[in-house]
Amino acid sequence: MTVVSSRLRVRRRGKAQAMVELALSVPFLMLLFISILFFGRYFLMAQTLLYAAQEGAKIAARTPNLSDPDIRTQVRGFTTGGGQSNAQSSVYAALAAANLLSSGRTGDLPPGAKVAILPWDGDGSAADNSVPAGTVQVRIDYPFALLASPFGTSTIANQNVGIAMTADGSGRPVQFGSFTITERATSAWEIYQNPN
Repeated sequence: MTVVSSRLRVRRRGKAQAMVELALSVPFLMLLFISILFFGRYFLMAQTLLYAAQEGAKIAARTPNLSDPDIRTQVRGFTTGGGQSNAQSSVYAALAAANLLSSGRTGDLPPGAKVAILPWDGDGSAADNSVPAGTVQVRIDYPFALLASPFGTSTIANQNVGIAMTADGSGRPVQFGSFTITERATSAWEIYQNPN
């Protein structure tokens, strides 16, 4: 009987030890998993926005009369408020291909998103005022959230995701917050433009 009961105790200790090890490793596994999701989604969106900005800059460099707001709206594919204006625009097509519009492949930009053709659509910031002479620049700002739609259709649209790395959850959590991704592309004018 003593041998059987000691074997049972050893087995129970082994199961308890495995449960403790699992409980200690879960926060690290969750951190790894969410980090992969966060950075994977961020890099996909950043590359899509950079591609859209590059294509927009190429088209803008070849388009005459960019000082006219209507022509810039056609090149951007969106109004200054983010509404759809030209589905044939290369910027619009790139964002649509990545399902970054309000209805997936069609629609408007989310609130807070903007496509600007610089120097005309600048917001007065130092970066917007430093466009080199003889060039045109396209800047795209797009809101990023890990687990939510940027269109505000989710109840967690403006929430941050955090993982506490202590067993009791009392430590400072690792935050995966929401922010705006900004990508720029510059191209030399192929057609003379008057930036004034």
